[in-house]
Amino acid sequence: MYYLGVFFIVYGAFLLAGFIMQFPFFYNNSKSKVLIKVMGKVGFNILLIIIGIAFLVGGILLVS
Repeated sequence: MYYLGVFFIVYGAFLLAGFIMQFPFFYNNSKSKVLIKVMGKVGFNILLIIIGIAFLVGGILLVS
């Protein structure tokens, strides 16, 4: 479970970094465009934050 926790931490950090730096591949792929059309860009950004924090917390809980 240690490696899964480390993976979750890295993935959560990647999602939050992608949100902060506005990586174009987060916003320009087809699935993201559909979600942005449905939720709006602010809703999509909130989704990225929530999923990123959830992966970070889950990873920290699995590692410790």
